[in-house]
Amino acid sequence: MKWIKPKTWWASLLWVAVTYVLAADVLPNLLLLLVNSSGYLAYSDRPGPGWQKPHLPSKEEIQFFFGFAVLLLRGTALYGGLFSLFAGLLVFCRVPRWGLQLIGTPLAFVSSGIMMSAAGWMIAISSMGVYTGAICGALWGLFIFPSLVPKTSYKLPLTIRIVAPLAVFAIGGYWLIRPLLPNRALTNAKVEVIRRKGPTGAPLNLDYLGPGFAGNVKEANTYSSVSRLEFTTDGKNQARALLIVDDPQPVAHTFVLPRTGTAVYRQSHGVWKTEQSDGRPSDISVTLTAFNSTLQTQGPCCSFTAASFAPYR
Repeated sequence: MKWIKPKTWWASLLWVAVTYVLAADVLPNLLLLLVNSSGYLAYSDRPGPGWQKPHLPSKEEIQFFFGFAVLLLRGTALYGGLFSLFAGLLVFCRVPRWGLQLIGTPLAFVSSGIMMSAAGWMIAISSMGVYTGAICGALWGLFIFPSLVPKTSYKLPLTIRIVAPLAVFAIGGYWLIRPLLPNRALTNAKVEVIRRKGPTGAPLNLDYLGPGFAGNVKEANTYSSVSRLEFTTDGKNQARALLIVDDPQPVAHTFVLPRTGTAVYRQSHGVWKTEQSDGRPSDISVTLTAFNSTLQTQGPCCSFTAASFAPYR
């Protein structure tokens, strides 16, 4: 790859970003245009990916893929800049070519595939389109990236030369796949609001929340259930929450639910206090409105939500 290798270190780092954009954006779109012309439609939700009649690229198709390439440009330029930064860090580690290939190939494969998938939903791209982008990125990481990392005569201690590349690979890999990992801060929850007996409500029965709550309600016969909320998310955590209103009227408040376990909140003299809360806070909170004790969720929620008011059916 001597024909693409610049003579200065700053030009080499710039060329890392430029060639990544070419590999992860321009090249996949050119290949998709050729595939489309050969008879396979690699995108579209209607009629959907599938075979059609081979034809020469039309002006509209060229404009379409050009527009999609422009859409990808911002993301691929960001990733290209990060690869350029990584290359600058690896300069002083004097990593051998095979080591640069081990670092660059999987990172480029994942980053290119994620970017193609993220932008591709706008055109209902098929899995073939995503893998085309990922493979183009991997080939760049295998052949182009190692040739562009500059060399230096400065030599760091051996420990740093070993640890730094491993850290680059670990941090870069985690940063890329983190959005694909389950959100541990999501929780599935059941929430119930009870208050001193009034003209409305239902007989108090905490079986809805499960065991462990009866002891938190003294003189249970003086309380009635007002409203309930249940929701599910993509997470696996389970939480249960009891909101106790001792005042004549509830006060609007937002409660950050725990990730797991139970939580008990009590309103007395116009002030909400946490009596019990197990586990670390989740990314989901519940807001109690003063009017009619309505419960509303806030945060990354939900795949299913069910709210009800007493009397329950």
